[in-house]
Amino acid sequence: MKKVLLWSVLIIVGLSAYSQVSDWNNGGGNPGRNALAPINGPLTDSILWQDTPDGYFGMPGYIEGNKLVTMRFLDMDNAPVVCYDLVTGELLWEIEITGMAGRSLPVGFRDNQVYAVRYTESLHDTLYAFSADDGSKIWTAEVTVCPYITASACFASNGDLFIEGYFNMYRIDHQTGQMIWQTPVLPFVMGACEMSVFGNTGYTLEQIGGVAYLWAIDIESGQKKYSHVITETHPGGGLPQVPLMVGPDGTIYVQKQGDNVSAFTDTGTGLVLEWETEIFGNAPFSQMCVGPDGSVYAPSNGTVIRIDPEDGQIVSTSAVICNNPDLFQLRLSATYNDLIFATNGENRVYAFTPDLTEVWSDYVPNLNTCGAVIGSNGLVAVSGSNIIKVYTPANYVSEEEYRDPDGLAVYPNPAISRIHLQVSEKYIGSEYVMIGLLGQAVRSGQLASENTTIDLTGLPSGIYVLRLAKDKSRDFKIVKQ
Repeated sequence: MKKVLLWSVLIIVGLSAYSQVSDWNNGGGNPGRNALAPINGPLTDSILWQDTPDGYFGMPGYIEGNKLVTMRFLDMDNAPVVCYDLVTGELLWEIEITGMAGRSLPVGFRDNQVYAVRYTESLHDTLYAFSADDGSKIWTAEVTVCPYITASACFASNGDLFIEGYFNMYRIDHQTGQMIWQTPVLPFVMGACEMSVFGNTGYTLEQIGGVAYLWAIDIESGQKKYSHVITETHPGGGLPQVPLMVGPDGTIYVQKQGDNVSAFTDTGTGLVLEWETEIFGNAPFSQMCVGPDGSVYAPSNGTVIRIDPEDGQIVSTSAVICNNPDLFQLRLSATYNDLIFATNGENRVYAFTPDLTEVWSDYVPNLNTCGAVIGSNGLVAVSGSNIIKVYTPANYVSEEEYRDPDGLAVYPNPAISRIHLQVSEKYIGSEYVMIGLLGQAVRSGQLASENTTIDLTGLPSGIYVLRLAKDKSRDFKIVKQ
């Protein structure tokens, strides 16, 4: 039975962000899988709605616009895909695609298409695309796939999928389901070879002759370009069962389970190891994240650790947040108002400050592998045993208010420590100025590219006007918290 507990809609005048800036289209929220959503998340555990559908445990979720997609695991041969209205909690549709012979595994959500696998662990399972409007089938892929049950697809800029098959990585045409290319891969564990993408390059892990490798792959041709060995800090340890991630600056971060986190840069001709940080414990199916300041958050011994991205030093550690640190299914995500979200795989979702001080937490039974799934309107969804909860920021803004007809985006708003500007090409080279209530300029500069970050550190809380000068002035009201 669904129960709506809170409905709060406060439209912030002048707020502009682009509509898919943070929708959770794959396992880490974006092609780099770094789980950083450039909007504000909820500062309290205020619940917008909750529903109590059957399901033994939580599974990864996907958001696009105002739709939330996940799986409800009823048993090994009955696990349908479900789609909810993210704002109202209404169940829009559900489908079971295996004929009660396996699980219906959603692996991605992009451009109003939900991608799901007829998951029977045959190593040659069928991939489908469904309409997000009503769950009707759009196409069946021409090749079979081989994901793990916690795996997800990743996307090219045009919406094509990258997904693992049997000893192959595929690029699948998102319009037709046809294979564009395939390239051979040797995963650590069959089905655990997800790819992450930055620019024109995809990155994945392989194990060849007992040696772990990080590979760079050209996503246009599928050709492998170059590789680097992943060293073992604790030889003979666990095998990676989670995807690597790529930070917003292109740094590649690899978590070798219970062994180390390593950082690499891609020079265009090769991969360079920057640092390695030792970690401990068993954290299968965990998901790292990058915080808004670039810090790396990862699992170690039942805690969350914060790693300095410059040198790999551990700068903060949370309290132990799981009862069984030998099975720590930590899933991490972050928002631009300096919140780090964590689910512990057991029965709790947390929000931390960047230094890993707890802000709030809530009981959600048997989260399993469901992380905090973030929508472009700042709503955060989690699912567990017989429960789905959606948390809301204090200033909830509907998706329609994120759109700007002139191609401008300013987010997050309200902001705590920084705001980001996205502008169309015609604005590049023009000036911006941020003005306080007394008319004084507090920040100014030039828009050198389509993406600009303005540091708000040191500014008092209050209301400011961001003015863009190009032909005519464009003003945006900014709330500094």
